[in-house]
Amino acid sequence: METHEGWIMDRNEAQAALGAVNDARARLAQTMHCPPWRHAAFGAVVAVLIAANALPRSMFAPLFVISMATTIWLVRSDRRRTGTFVNGWRRGRTLPLSGGLFVVLLALIFMARRGQATAFLTPQGAVAIALAFAIGTAASVLWQRVYLAELRSGAGA
Repeated sequence: METHEGWIMDRNEAQAALGAVNDARARLAQTMHCPPWRHAAFGAVVAVLIAANALPRSMFAPLFVISMATTIWLVRSDRRRTGTFVNGWRRGRTLPLSGGLFVVLLALIFMARRGQATAFLTPQGAVAIALAFAIGTAASVLWQRVYLAELRSGAGA
């Protein structure tokens, strides 16, 4: 028997509590599926951030504001749809994926800035934007798969 500040829990109660946690994770996994548009919207946010670095400097602030406003909209949409929002920087199996995406996006920012236009979009900037959309969308899909697998396995932090 385990005692914690006057609270006693026997083995059966502990197993029941653990079972309730696992049941809650399984229910959460059932509700956390994002529709395809949600993954594409994340890819678009990432692409707009890269575009802010590929287009003339006068476009940076408006594009940055658009990407942040869209991010806020996505968070609110997730909360309405699922009742929760899961941060991409959470501990667990998804963290290396988030870190890898961050590194790739930094490389795309450098690529976009190196080809930054003075008046129009350069081919190098267009490639960086297209890659950002594709990579952001794919990373969102993969992140969801990893997260759901982690929920179902009972692992995670």
